[in-house]
Amino acid sequence: MKYRIIGDSCCDFTKEELKNGHAVSVPMSIIIGGVEYPDDGKRSQEDWIELIKKDEGYPQSACPSPDAFYQVFDKDCVNFVITISSKLSGVYNSAMIAKEMFEDEHEGAKIHVFDSLSAAAGEHLIYEKITELVALDRSFDEIVAEVEDYRDGITTIFVLDDLETFKRNGRLKGIKALMSTTMNIKPVLTGDEGEIKQIDQAIGMNRAVNRMLYHMEKSGLDLTKRVRITQCDSKRLCYKVSRVLKERFGFTDVAVLDAHGLSTSYENPGGIIIAY
Repeated sequence: MKYRIIGDSCCDFTKEELKNGHAVSVPMSIIIGGVEYPDDGKRSQEDWIELIKKDEGYPQSACPSPDAFYQVFDKDCVNFVITISSKLSGVYNSAMIAKEMFEDEHEGAKIHVFDSLSAAAGEHLIYEKITELVALDRSFDEIVAEVEDYRDGITTIFVLDDLETFKRNGRLKGIKALMSTTMNIKPVLTGDEGEIKQIDQAIGMNRAVNRMLYHMEKSGLDLTKRVRITQCDSKRLCYKVSRVLKERFGFTDVAVLDAHGLSTSYENPGGIIIAY
């Protein structure tokens, strides 16, 4: 099967994946200090952090236009699109408009847009699942059905050291972000049908991460699952958690991925996102 997997720039594609001819990233935009920057892979995570630090305000984001998706569709390929949760952004709607336009103008085009109901590492898990099923020579319809089912079984859980960007952009109730700032309380957050939900909290990052691991462990783990971790200036912490997941929990497929611009602007330095 000739195929293309298109993700918004919140998906944690690696540089190698973006060079393989199958993965394509459609840039979102990050607005910092009134300037709009495309999340097009030309800036490193360190560059984004430096830009954000220099801004007295807080970054905002803008989703790609339908035309941005339209331009990367290939009528000679099967096109799979992965977007950040539709509950968090308008990217899914933008991709769906592009899909309808392209299919109207290209008879027989095959496009499916997956609402990840997640972000970052969760989107990457969907990318890996599609790649796996293509290698198994599944049909387009089989891949869509199996990936939708797989998506519904993904859990995303995370702890952020700085919640101000989420607070300023309306992603969390203000009181939670305020408490986190003034009392060093770090909420443990999870995705709940694409929306963010708090499940626990603790004083300080180390205790909060321990609570996150506790919730993972008590949920009843399928150790055959892939686990992906998105790090933002938190490699030491993320690799430590990776070792715990392998050595104490028994997972065999665990990898740490780098946050791109969009994830960096929300996750902020010190954050950890786990999807499994």
